[in-house]
This record gives sequence, C-alpha cells and structure tokens, in this order.
Amino acid sequence: MKTKRGFTLVELMVVVSIIALLMGLLLPALSSAMATARAKKDSANLRALGQGHGAYANDYNGAWCIPGELNRAPVFVEGLGNVCMIGRGEAQPTYNTTGALASAMIAQNYHTAETHVSPCENNKDIGVKGEIAENGNIVAYDHSQWDPSNCSYWDTGFRADLRNLNDGKSHTSYANQLLMGDRLISWNDTASSGNVVHCLRGTEEGVVNDDVEEGQFTRSPVLDFMGPSGAYHANTLWGDFSITNIQNFYPANSIYEERISGYENGLKKDNIFSAEFQGAPDANGNPSNLLSGDNYLCYSYLVGTPDFPMMLGSWDELYD
Repeated sequence: MKTKRGFTLVELMVVVSIIALLMGLLLPALSSAMATARAKKDSANLRALGQGHGAYANDYNGAWCIPGELNRAPVFVEGLGNVCMIGRGEAQPTYNTTGALASAMIAQNYHTAETHVSPCENNKDIGVKGEIAENGNIVAYDHSQWDPSNCSYWDTGFRADLRNLNDGKSHTSYANQLLMGDRLISWNDTASSGNVVHCLRGTEEGVVNDDVEEGQFTRSPVLDFMGPSGAYHANTLWGDFSITNIQNFYPANSIYEERISGYENGLKKDNIFSAEFQGAPDANGNPSNLLSGDNYLCYSYLVGTPDFPMMLGSWDELYD
C-alpha cells in the first residue's frame, strides 16, 4: 500500500520563500494603489466643496459665503425691536474663521461634514463631526442651529483649531482663503484660476525650509498627505473650480502685484500659505499684509477686522 508523501522541510521553506517574495512585490503596489485612490477621493471632496460654493452663489446673487456677512448684527425695526435678517445689519468680520465658513456651508446643506475631511488626513485630532470622539462623546452636526430668525446660522461646535484645547477635535482638513482685505474682492463667482479657494493644510506661515535646525518644514506632517513621503503634494481648488495637484507652495498660476505706490511693481510669485505682500493700511495708517489681495490659505480660529487686522491660526504639530 502506497503512502502519500508530504512536503519536506526544504520544500516547505521554498514555498514560504516564494510567498514572501510575492508579498514583497505586491504590497508596495497595493500601497501605491490605495494612496492613489485616496488622492482621487480627496480631489472629489474638493470638487464637491467647489460645487457647494457655486450653488451658494446661485442662491445669493453671485456671492460666496462670508460668515461675518451672513451673521450680521441685529437691526432695529419699528414695532419689532432688534431683528436678525440675512443681508441686513452691520457685518461682523470676526466670524470669518475656517470653522465658521465650513460650518455655515454645512448648516445650509451646500457642503456635508464628510466632504470636509480628506481621506489623506493624517492628523488624529481631525475627523468627521459625528464620527470622531470628543471628550469621550460622539456629537453629530447640529443642523437645528440654522435658525436665522433667532440670530443662529451654524453649529458653533464645528471646529478648526489644532491646539486641541480640552480635547476639542477639529472637523475639517482644508485650509481656506483668508476672508479679509482685498481677497474678498474675488470671493464670489468672479473668482478665477489664479484665486485659491481650498487646499490641504500647509506648513506654518508657508515656510519652505528649516530655520536653525528646528525642522519647521522637514518635520511637518503635511509633507505626508500624498505623493512621496517628505515632499509636499496636495490637490488644490481654484476660483474657477478647477483642481490641480501642486508640489510646492508657489503654483504657477499664483502670482500677485503688490500694492505699493499703485500697481506698477510687477507680478511676483505668490506663496499660497503666506501673506507676504503689503496691503492697504489699517486704522493706524500702517500697511497690513493681511489686507492684501494675494493668495493666503489659513486654518484660522480667530480673525480681526479691516481696521484692526489680525489672524490667529493653528498648524499641525511637528514630528519628534
């Protein structure tokens, strides 16, 4: 009677080696395919954000959402007292933060909470509102806070502040054009392919190299969103709603002519994460870069007014 012959130890080791070799060949390809899929989904998110701005413009006479012009100060109406009305009352520019902009768009159903978080997100403190735990609780977006007649225009629990105070998480991956100064001139349906709208976050104030070996650039997690590790790659939404993938902070279509003695100073390359050009004067007569019209993507939690311009933003914590 014949007995079945099993694998010898040598044959088994050969099989295991072949499997290991195949895995070594397939895993990088699989990883690359997954990264490509995430980048494409990120592009789809940006496209949806752009479509939301376009839909908003259709409903608001060509304007894009400016939180401080949506949430205006109450106006006095004879017989009614102080009343909140969209489009009436003094604008409140201190509301023009990243979180308020995103939340105001979600409140009116032009955006969704999901599209504000990129599949390329690598910061554990950023997640979809209603999915990421905050202080141990899951808190969904509160659409009931859209109540204009009671001076309520968005869910104020929607955040964009990476300081992570009191375990408060953030709910958007994307920086936005600073809503201040001459930048507001093109924050509407006249925006062009030279006006940046949204992009994944950049380094602090757009630094492009390390200073005194502190690693503000090379230690930044934003270099690992997509593409080769340690190099900045990100999809970018422009004012004509086109989307391009950029590999640095100076895209070819981002150029600006500084406001000094008129506009005869020549077009210059413009860092989309830095307010490097001089703008209009503030209330004290001092020219302010924040009032300029160049591209300046920010992740802001507090902003000032045209008379007293300021912007407080937050950035990703550097790698150790």
